[in-house]
Amino acid sequence: MALAALIAAYHESAEPAVLCAALPLAGRTVVERQVRLAAAAGATRILVFAERMPADLAAALERLRRERLPVRLVRSAEEAAEATEASDRLILLADGAIVEAHMLAALARAEGPVVLSVPDAGRGEIYERIDGHSRWAGAAALDGALLHETVAMLRDWDLQSTLLRRVLQHGASQIAADGPVAILDSAEDLAALKRDILAAANASGVGWAERALAPVERLLALLLIASPVGAWAPGYLALGLTALGAAAFAFHWLWTGLVLTLLATPLDGAAVRLARVRMEGEAEQSWWSHLLPVFAGLALLGLGASRAEFDGWGTMLLAALPIAFLLAQGVEVRGHPVRGIVFLAERKGLAWLMLPFAVFGQWTAGLAALAGYSVASFFWAQRQAHRVSRIGTGESG
Repeated sequence: MALAALIAAYHESAEPAVLCAALPLAGRTVVERQVRLAAAAGATRILVFAERMPADLAAALERLRRERLPVRLVRSAEEAAEATEASDRLILLADGAIVEAHMLAALARAEGPVVLSVPDAGRGEIYERIDGHSRWAGAAALDGALLHETVAMLRDWDLQSTLLRRVLQHGASQIAADGPVAILDSAEDLAALKRDILAAANASGVGWAERALAPVERLLALLLIASPVGAWAPGYLALGLTALGAAAFAFHWLWTGLVLTLLATPLDGAAVRLARVRMEGEAEQSWWSHLLPVFAGLALLGLGASRAEFDGWGTMLLAALPIAFLLAQGVEVRGHPVRGIVFLAERKGLAWLMLPFAVFGQWTAGLAALAGYSVASFFWAQRQAHRVSRIGTGESG
């Protein structure tokens, strides 16, 4: 049994001459987020039902096709029925409805017709009432056969509302929403949802420097969220600044190199947050994310080489030690919970730790501190990881 999704995209919003589906959300449109949510829930065929095709909606669907999402435009209820098998499990998403993927997946797994509901209190008329205590949250699941039956008797009725009524008439069960849901109709609705989405889009870092930089990352993501700038842009900017910083260190422009490296530190986190807000995949899988640690390592080596002229080639060893021990630490902590991981050495923390040494002109002492910090972090991580392993196998000591 295949999982398909039918997204309504034909109602006018409260904004003049704009469909609900085409309202701007996180730099894209509502329908783009709906399609990505349906795909994340497991839908292998996503039908967007649009009776007319304004330019903004057409552009949104074209972007989705370029990203190879399984989206298909249908222009009538009959065409939607033809694109659906009677045996399909079908998720229905209302015009402008934003429902997180895990709730859509729960609807898909349920038996028979089912609707997602929210309490009646505090909900406007855009959330259709389904009984004396509940309103529809904008998502339902049904079998393809029920869609075929509904289309056969539809006449001039609204497909979305008629499908909901038919689902309820067939004794639909209810699943209460266990997270934020929204049915968007106006700019005011969008502003509230953007704040919620951005607050939930955390970056992956666990280090002390990454936590300290989190407010800056959120601010950068907020500034970019409504722009056409891709989520990759701050990531590649971080890569470029780090590469320039490495070159500056190599040419003995130590303060220039350090400033460029520090400016880069919040940008990759902002890229991760922006990608998660827009559901554009994991930014950590992009080329820039793999190259960024390489250029950060080159920056350290460049600093070591610059100081070698004054303090001997031992500074190159001091610069190489953090790189080697960070790589080894990454192997040790992979798949293991490590107590105190927030205090361990990591790329951004090393960059900021160099700052106080640079202020007093103690660049070589700073390299020695970074090396010592990295070595200590590695042995702590190794001890914690092996301790967890020993506990798991029942060993002691």
